[in-house]
Order: sequence, then structure tokens, then C-alpha cells
Amino acid sequence: MENNIKKLEEEFEKVKNEIINIGYLKKGSIVKCYQTCGTASCKCHKDKQFRHGPYLWLTSKNNGKTKSILIPEQLLPEVKSYIENFNLLKSKVAVLEEISEKIIKIKIEILRKELKKRKN
Repeated sequence: MENNIKKLEEEFEKVKNEIINIGYLKKGSIVKCYQTCGTASCKCHKDKQFRHGPYLWLTSKNNGKTKSILIPEQLLPEVKSYIENFNLLKSKVAVLEEISEKIIKIKIEILRKELKKRKN
């Protein structure tokens, strides 16, 4: 069991080191929108097919409020990579949590065996 803990600790350190290499990150998603303008006589008000756009928005929730940032098309690949990095970080943290849980369970089992030995 001690050997299993060592392997899990090594795996934990490996994943932790992978996290160091993750670049900029942002929680959210990209939404493509078409909008009507403020000019009442514009044909965008009469027919949806003439709405202006597409406009690319980075949207995310912060304390229950939706926050949006208009993204220039030239920055879209870069901003998408930030979102991918955020999702990668979340998945790595989930792996660290799983490893930690396994270590806890092994340590509990070791402790129970030790306590059982002391009683006998």
C-alpha cells in the first residue's frame, strides 16, 4: 500500500508540473450574434436576414451575472485557446482531486489495519 501511495504521489507531481505549462486562460464561450442597429429606418429592423454581424462575443458568468466582451475576428483563435486552456486546467485539477481521493482511501485503510493490530 505504501508503494501505491508513492506511485500516486509521483502521478500527482507529474500532473502538477503539466499545469505549470498552461498559458493564459479564460472561462467562457464564444457566441456569434447578429444585431439590429439604432437607426429605425435601417432594413435590419424589418427583416432578420439584414441584421448586422456576425459579432463574436466572449461570454462568461461572474457572481451570477453574464459578462460579455466583443472579440475582434483577428483575436478569435487566441481567445479560443484561452478557453481551451481553462478547460484543460479544470480537467487537470479533476485528475489531482481523483489522485488525492485515492491517497486518502489508502491512508484510511492503512490506519484501520494499524488500529486493528493494536487491538489484537
